[in-house]
Amino acid sequence: MIGILFATETEARPFLEQGIPEGVVVEVAPAMGMESARIATEKLIHEYGCTLIVNAGVCGAVNNRLKRGSVFRISEVSSESGIDCVKVDHDSNHKRLVSVEQPVFESKRRQKLSAYAELVDMEGYAVARRCQDYKVPCVLFKGVTDFGDHNGKEDIQKHIDSVSESVAEVLREFIENHEQDSLLKRLHSFTKIEHTIFSLPLLFAGAWIGAEGMPSIKVLLLIVLVGVGARTFGMAVNRILDRDIDAENPRTRERELPSGKLSLIQGLSVALFGLLIYFSGCALLGPLVLKLSLLPLIPLAFYSLLKRFTPLCHYGIGVCLAAAPMGAYVAVVNSLSFPADLLLLALFTFCWISGFDIIYALMDIEFDRANNVRSIPAALGVSGAQIVAAITHLIGLAALMLLWMSAGGMLSLIALLISAAAFCVAYLQNIPVSIRFFPVSAIAGIAGALVVLFGAG
Repeated sequence: MIGILFATETEARPFLEQGIPEGVVVEVAPAMGMESARIATEKLIHEYGCTLIVNAGVCGAVNNRLKRGSVFRISEVSSESGIDCVKVDHDSNHKRLVSVEQPVFESKRRQKLSAYAELVDMEGYAVARRCQDYKVPCVLFKGVTDFGDHNGKEDIQKHIDSVSESVAEVLREFIENHEQDSLLKRLHSFTKIEHTIFSLPLLFAGAWIGAEGMPSIKVLLLIVLVGVGARTFGMAVNRILDRDIDAENPRTRERELPSGKLSLIQGLSVALFGLLIYFSGCALLGPLVLKLSLLPLIPLAFYSLLKRFTPLCHYGIGVCLAAAPMGAYVAVVNSLSFPADLLLLALFTFCWISGFDIIYALMDIEFDRANNVRSIPAALGVSGAQIVAAITHLIGLAALMLLWMSAGGMLSLIALLISAAAFCVAYLQNIPVSIRFFPVSAIAGIAGALVVLFGAG
């Protein structure tokens, strides 16, 4: 929620006449001055729950080089003494503001203030200081009506309406851009695209096995495209199918769909976008890859439903990830004749992510039991779940050791040891479960892929 604070009704009117955008609340201070501004700022933060405060309005210029009617964004604002200063923006091209208790209409006072500011108002410092106290970001936009001289009162009355209209235009442009930025952030949080790091090294490893060394750059880039598309599709569908469960779980209720930050239509659009990327990459990789492209989508689309039926649901995501290196291999060789090394890599992948998903589910053990969500932790308890996860990981490590025996090389051995160490760290109880799942699991998986990548050729 964005809270916009105006000092007077006159300054607020041009903005209000155009309607208040969704996700924005407007507060007009009960009176001019810093005390009223403090009260209004606290109201926006505490009563409305605003996470960004924007103070907009008119001001005077104490620098004659500035143009009347211009609207400036503020970089820092200070009290009249000049001792206390609040930094609100790190862009040096923005202007410095000083806030005063009484209007400035005399040259000596104006000259004194010009030593540490270009603009002067009567509320900006109070807003910025209160936001700093509550650790809420703030932005200040100020439009110049006068120059703080003996004509100041007349200039304010003459120009306040037109300057307030200019401020309203700048303010609406800022809100529109902010909404676009926020949407991108919500989409990023929804897709967790950085978690593609789970699968890309394993895709490369599968391709390396197929090419018996370095594949062509074109094929690698297309494999990345397919991997990103599949990951985006799978994550979006998972979030869509789980939105009702997520809404009940305190840990997940702030996710984008249950919290309303993204609509169901937006979630479906992300899934379709991922699907488009996926099929585009498959088509460019050749007819066989395109013919087989539907097969990986089945577990990707439906593995999240398994938690409704079986505590073995964790192995569903294992199937999804195990298909990654096998698909990359097919993309390189255009054949379904799978060598032993590839099957070992797929087994490692299956066990690696399935075991870590069991560990991740430890965070929801009480919720799962109370809401009939199937999981190994809910069925066997913390100790039992960790034993199952450990057995799963030991099988994966055994497959990785066989891979190293086939690949050979000192670098591959180092990668094997790093992966084994990460698996061990996953069972350290003093490390939060969320950290054990990411980035510890990513380290184990990437190092496992490097066993192949460092040994191939």
